[in-house]
Amino acid sequence: MAASVVPAVAESVAPVLADPIAVDPEAVAAEDAEASRAADPQPSIVGAAIQTWLRYLVPLTLLSAVALSPLIAFALATRPPADLAAAKSVVSRGWTVLAFAWLGQLLLVGGASAVTTGRPPQLRAFAGGLLQLVRAVLPCLAAVAAIAIGSLALAVPGVILLVLLSLTAASRERGLSAPLLDSIATVRRQWLAVALTVAALFAIDAAIGVLAFQRFVPPLPKQPTPAQLAGIRDFARAIVITLVVVSPLPATVLATLHARRST
Repeated sequence: MAASVVPAVAESVAPVLADPIAVDPEAVAAEDAEASRAADPQPSIVGAAIQTWLRYLVPLTLLSAVALSPLIAFALATRPPADLAAAKSVVSRGWTVLAFAWLGQLLLVGGASAVTTGRPPQLRAFAGGLLQLVRAVLPCLAAVAAIAIGSLALAVPGVILLVLLSLTAASRERGLSAPLLDSIATVRRQWLAVALTVAALFAIDAAIGVLAFQRFVPPLPKQPTPAQLAGIRDFARAIVITLVVVSPLPATVLATLHARRST
């Protein structure tokens, strides 16, 4: 699967790596059209995304729980440590949850895309988002494989591929490579906005980890009490709960950026 996707992605990425701002004549014309539309009064991308997030807070949070369900199960399986060595292992589980959160968050972009075009009822928004989540699983796995293989075999900076493929889940294109190429084409027209949103997503994740660590992992003595050890279990759980609540916002911003490209 990845072997067939990577060449197509690499071909599309090559011009971006040569000059991230350079685009073909059609892209220039599209940017001119977007610039003319930008002169008209309209809400900012972030403002529109916040409004959408608040309007569909419940379905987006449920979709976030679905997208992050493997991490939720992993965190809930954490047991209170019995000693100091086990406590370090529990803390490591919390950081592991945070390290893999971006996978579910990029998948959640697909769920959020169901509410960025039009104003469906709450139940229909959840159903449409869930359907898009399911459709986006394989393309997102292909994107992750392309990022990994491209970074190793093609010496392509992983962070650039991550940004270029961050809108894969929102694409309605069929197949494995088509959603990836659609994401690349969309990001190339608004690469700065997408890059800043992806950076903000990782900054939010980092802040969640730091705050949870300060709250649930106090300095422990060499012989900690059971009460002191019991609180450490909540480190991973606090991280994943916060991720479920907060992740829909950056996902909605990315989905809004994808939707704006086609308007």
